[in-house]
Amino acid sequence: MISLYDRLKPHYIEQLHKTNIKYPELTGKIVDTLHDQSIVTELKYSSILDFKFLLGVENPFEMFKDL
Repeated sequence: MISLYDRLKPHYIEQLHKTNIKYPELTGKIVDTLHDQSIVTELKYSSILDFKFLLGVENPFEMFKDL
């Protein structure tokens, strides 16, 4: 299956690169989670909160390209 990182919209990848400068540990944790998961509904709530903190995302379903 394709990982969530591979399905991530390009502008969110750019934002992750920018946040990596200020919050490298948290950004790395999120990137690892996105590489490990392939279904949005399998994300832990703590990961969703991390997305909200770093990227300002309210709805994680909007972050990904549809296949």
